Amino acid sequence: MGILTDTFTNPWESLLLRPMQGWLAEHPLVGWLVGHPLWALALAIVGLLLFAGLWSAIARLTEGFWLALVRLPFRLSSWMFAALSAVLVRRWVKPSRTAGGSDRLSEIMGRLETLQTEQETLLGEMRDLLGKQADGRE
Repeated sequence: MGILTDTFTNPWESLLLRPMQGWLAEHPLVGWLVGHPLWALALAIVGLLLFAGLWSAIARLTEGFWLALVRLPFRLSSWMFAALSAVLVRRWVKPSRTAGGSDRLSEIMGRLETLQTEQETLLGEMRDLLGKQADGRE
């Protein structure tokens, strides 16, 4: 009928044990664990270890959440500072570069023209020298 037998002579004991026997009959896994205490102890230890791992994973997750929450104002302020700096740089630094840029552009164009004329004169001298050397060899 169950793990516990009905051989008790005291009616009070049978009154207390009969509902437990019925419950163990309805739940055979618990009845098996009551009948095998070493296996029950091993399963309880494994269950506790799994629960401890789950608990530590939850603790790490919440720790990461709270750290991210604490860092959030600092990150937002750094992003806002970077955006404000970029706006200020675009507003004040760039226009001064474009105003000076046209002067610089004309300076560069003049220098390139000078270099081009110098290159043409040097190429002419080189042709003359190569022509004289070719005439001297023939």
